[in-house]
Amino acid sequence: MSSLLLAQSLSAQAAQPTGGGTSFLLPLMLVALVLLVWLPMRRQKKALAQVKEKQSAMGPGTEVMTNYGLYGTVRSIDRDANKVLLEIAPGTAVTVHLQTVTTVVEDEVPAAPAADTEPGPLGTDAPGSTPVDPRDDDPRREHGPRND
Repeated sequence: MSSLLLAQSLSAQAAQPTGGGTSFLLPLMLVALVLLVWLPMRRQKKALAQVKEKQSAMGPGTEVMTNYGLYGTVRSIDRDANKVLLEIAPGTAVTVHLQTVTTVVEDEVPAAPAADTEPGPLGTDAPGSTPVDPRDDDPRREHGPRND
């Protein structure tokens, strides 16, 4: 009788799923979740630190660009009120929030163009090229002074 009970208990254990094949999946998913949350936060902190570093280096007379593309020269900074006075044209000043000023514009020296890339006289740029103003060659146009 005991052998019969033993055989039945072994067959019952074999019929039940153990779930041991998926036990490594839960820790793996938790690690992936932590990485998906932690990595973007780390990048955001680095970017914020860079912006704060640039803003701390700003002072009156610095050429800057706001995050919406407005270029200007810093005239004054009120860090307590988070305001910057930008001169965008001679005699024209605007007040913007300090957080919008994200880029310090550095003077770039334009590269000198290569000597063989300069265009030649009109109409001689390349074979088959057209003049700058195609209306000059239009046969329907009356000759005489232009009024445009």
